[in-house]
Amino acid sequence: MNERRCNNEICLAFAGAKAVNLDLPLATVLHNPRHEWNLIAGKNKSRTASAKIDVDWKKFSQEKFLFSHVSICASVVVEEDGHTIVPACAELVNNNGNAWTNQMLKATFKSFIGAENYLEHDQDEAHSKGKIVDVVLRPVKHKDSKGRESDIYWADLLVATSRKHEDLVSDISSGKLTTLSMGGVANYVTCSRCGKVLGDDDKNCVHIENQLLQKYKNSKGESTITAELCGRMEKKNGIWVADPKSWKFIEASWVKHPAFVGAVINHYVGDVDIKTASYRASHFQLFDTLENLQHLRVADRPGAISLRVAIAELKRQKHEAMLDRIARRI
Repeated sequence: MNERRCNNEICLAFAGAKAVNLDLPLATVLHNPRHEWNLIAGKNKSRTASAKIDVDWKKFSQEKFLFSHVSICASVVVEEDGHTIVPACAELVNNNGNAWTNQMLKATFKSFIGAENYLEHDQDEAHSKGKIVDVVLRPVKHKDSKGRESDIYWADLLVATSRKHEDLVSDISSGKLTTLSMGGVANYVTCSRCGKVLGDDDKNCVHIENQLLQKYKNSKGESTITAELCGRMEKKNGIWVADPKSWKFIEASWVKHPAFVGAVINHYVGDVDIKTASYRASHFQLFDTLENLQHLRVADRPGAISLRVAIAELKRQKHEAMLDRIARRI
């Protein structure tokens, strides 16, 4: 079965109780990781670790790894229909138009554990720079710019980057490189506006195809946003429940700040460095078929453009191969 693939860029950091839009999540280097991480995670009932035990600090030692903490993604609250994003959470939708419901993030956040830490989405395990060692789901009362509140979750990662990658570790330690982008695989996505659930080969609804990140009025006459909800939910006994098999987090990559000014999900505004995009597109080595690649989303906007370049190239190769087969038959 061909999986529908989604990746995400989440765009928020905390300034007191208020969330502020940023391009990518910022990582903080932990100088005393065991102590500092335990302050973040130790008393959190939503904490999880591999095999439900504490981090193996002997295996993941400071001599071998550089440790970073990053609040990688936030969830959104949806209305009783199970898909419409409440206005207070509209600003939590990321810059690529992706979001997770509270239920979905709670059901799938543990899949971060053991995932790879890459550089610029070079998704070849032989090129992995480290591991995601632990994850914490942190309940937060989010207050939007209008003072409206909603109870959401943040996923906090403990990222271990191997010190054998000296240049990368140096860039992280010096603060030259501070941003991460994450990735995941979706068997299903859901339109936040119409509620349509899309599987592997389903055609996008008009909202996901053309209206991501656009504002509209909900049934109450309030302004909310159109987004692609990763995964799917089902109503059981009157309660919306997430399908844990419909979404999986697969990686977190160190990435440079967005280089493509004005790039958005459906079109590009401003100059696009196609040569750089083509180079980055070669990093998606695990997704080397058109069927897989076209369902992959990456967090950072340069990566999103690179995906489009890669997809266009695969389509071109497929078209040329078809023409070649026809020519041979004539």
